[in-house]
Amino acid sequence: MTPQEAAALDQYLTTPPEEFYAEYGDDIDDTSNWNIDDFGNIVYERDWVFIMYFKHLDGVRKFVGSQEGFMTALDEYDPSNLISEKLEIISGKEWLNKR
Repeated sequence: MTPQEAAALDQYLTTPPEEFYAEYGDDIDDTSNWNIDDFGNIVYERDWVFIMYFKHLDGVRKFVGSQEGFMTALDEYDPSNLISEKLEIISGKEWLNKR
């Protein structure tokens, strides 16, 4: 290992991450919600994802949710307002790949 390589390794191992990545500024987005459903639940590959439509006021609202999100939507929008013909259930893996 050359002295330059040793110095670079030392800096990498001893510099806190926030200082190490400071040169990139705000380009790194830590709040990316690529695996969050419409109800704030994290969707994993092994989950089932519900794409559901509810009658709401004079229109139709679309939601994408995990099992927990589906139950929340039923509680909030009433099961009788669910348009069951449009209900689609896909794997979490498939949904995450689309994101």
